[in-house]
Amino acid sequence: MASRFASHVRLWLFFAPLMICVTVPFLPDKSDFEISESEQTSVTRVLGNARADHAIALANERFVRWFVTTGAVKASFSGSDADTILSDGGTAKLGRNWMRNFWLTIYRGVYRASVAQYWAFGGFVLLCALLNDGAVSRRIRAASAGFANPVTFHVAAHGLLVCFGFGASALLLPLPFAAYWWTVGVAVVGMLSWRLASAFHVGR
Repeated sequence: MASRFASHVRLWLFFAPLMICVTVPFLPDKSDFEISESEQTSVTRVLGNARADHAIALANERFVRWFVTTGAVKASFSGSDADTILSDGGTAKLGRNWMRNFWLTIYRGVYRASVAQYWAFGGFVLLCALLNDGAVSRRIRAASAGFANPVTFHVAAHGLLVCFGFGASALLLPLPFAAYWWTVGVAVVGMLSWRLASAFHVGR
């Protein structure tokens, strides 16, 4: 069971985002790599103008500090612009386009993470409260010789893993992502966390 859970962790939190980073840059439409106006409008509508502008400024600062200042972006393009005697059949151009789209995908992830951080504190407080409430419910049930199906615990654990996996993948998907989906995500994670805590070791 532990090895199966570990394989699910690798799938949802590592391989799924990695596959998006590898495959999405092949999309030919440049508009797929822009932060859509509808997404920016949803952020402004939910957070307000000041916080929406701060999220953009924060995303720009982080991207420059993490990837431009460190030389990662420049290094990734080195060699692809060098002149060659033999024709490469357009391979260099394809590589440059893929790399450009890759960094645009990474920027989108940084931007969405900068937006999502506004839900971090409230989500953490809600998570702690629901975990505590679920633990109290578990103790009450255990004191009255109650029993909960262990399947509930495993379903909740895997459901949380899927939610976190979708959250990681949503940062990179080339689709408009409305800001209110972060609220939905926090609510679903909270619900699953309560089920997880309320079903943990009940009846033992």
